Amino acid sequence: MIIYNSVVRRNFGFIFLLVLPACVVAQKWEVGTGVGVNQYKGDVMPTYKPLVVRPAANAFVRMNFSRAVSFKAQGMFGGVVGKDKFMKSDPYHQSREYSFNAILMEGSGQIEYNFLNFRTNASRIVDNWTPYVFGGYGATLIDSKALLKTDINPSVFTPYNTNKTEQVMILGIGFKKQWRNQWNWGIEFGARHTTTDFLDNIGYSAGNLTLLLPQGVVPSDPKFKYLLKYQIPGTKVKDMYYYTNFSISYVFYKVHCPTRR
Repeated sequence: MIIYNSVVRRNFGFIFLLVLPACVVAQKWEVGTGVGVNQYKGDVMPTYKPLVVRPAANAFVRMNFSRAVSFKAQGMFGGVVGKDKFMKSDPYHQSREYSFNAILMEGSGQIEYNFLNFRTNASRIVDNWTPYVFGGYGATLIDSKALLKTDINPSVFTPYNTNKTEQVMILGIGFKKQWRNQWNWGIEFGARHTTTDFLDNIGYSAGNLTLLLPQGVVPSDPKFKYLLKYQIPGTKVKDMYYYTNFSISYVFYKVHCPTRR
């Protein structure tokens, strides 16, 4: 009888260890939303300007595979802006007076790595906060509008409007903390490296300067040389944008264990 009880306890313990991970994983879905700001870096503003911002917002679904690794599917909507006048130490930018505004719609998938044992009973130490790093990949729909002047009439600015979809590679850091039983809050900063040099409607294509010409203007037109003068990009590096946000998320804490057979 004693031997039988010992075997039962060992088998029960073994079965418990097999079932426990399924129970833990099943409670780790969460959904959330956040608000923040976007910043831009590119040909109009080659230097990162953290105070030149436009509002943005996001929504996401996160699945925590383990105490260390999470996957997040996210959508973000916001804007970016760039103006030559913000480059006060550069006389070329001050004389060109180029400016643009863009609306961004981004969809991405991201992998997060938590440094601490956040909200898990995978060990005897349970942390209710953690810093983390993340990386991912996505696509962004860009609706960009720019204003460019010419020497023909410096008081008149020629408008440009382009729509395009570009790929983005995402890298960033974050911090998240348990707020209440099933709520988290977090802060995140992520850089978006785009595959385009035309987020700002000005740049290089395959190493060659590409001009934005008004409708009806061709390279043989006398206006062309004036447009060329005012479309020299500030850098050959691809354009970037950054998203800084504060988020709140809800954890679905219901445990789903396998049914008995």
